[in-house]
Amino acid sequence: MKRLCALALALLVILSGCGKRTAKDYFSDAEKEYKAAKTVGDTLRDRSAMATLFQPALESYSKVVQEYPNDPLAERALFMTATIRNNEMRDPEKAVVAYKMYAEKYPDTKQAPIATFLVGYLYHNDLNQIDSAGTWYRRFLDRYPQHEMAVSAQFELSSLGKPPDELLPADSLGEQRQGVAEGNKAKKAGARQHPM
Repeated sequence: MKRLCALALALLVILSGCGKRTAKDYFSDAEKEYKAAKTVGDTLRDRSAMATLFQPALESYSKVVQEYPNDPLAERALFMTATIRNNEMRDPEKAVVAYKMYAEKYPDTKQAPIATFLVGYLYHNDLNQIDSAGTWYRRFLDRYPQHEMAVSAQFELSSLGKPPDELLPADSLGEQRQGVAEGNKAKKAGARQHPM
């Protein structure tokens, strides 16, 4: 009888474990859903349709992060969550949240500098939150001063709050104005020679 109970208990444990999906299962689903959505998404222009299209992949990546936070796949899944929110869904607020979470949880990974830079970039260029952008650009420069994007981070930091025409060198702006003026003269001369 004892042996029968032990066997039944072992069988129950095995069967109860069969229903739980692994991080690898969720991640594999997410990858397939992302590729399928990418194929169709390249033809769409409607933002709400894009959000609907990428939602299954986003949910599968999120399951990896939520249910298996210590699994090595959670790091990749979190970065993909941020990337989908930024690139495909064009949702800078939620992308910032995900990139910040990634940068704080995985500061020593290959993607951490990119995530940190993108937080500053989205704050600056999409959300117009200059103070927050400055904080994240400085964080990037403090943590990753030798990274290939350090020059870009420094430029972005120095350009915070400045209008685009102030960012061009004076010579460049003068040449640009001169080129436009010469182009207008050429158009007028061409119109005189070939009246419609």
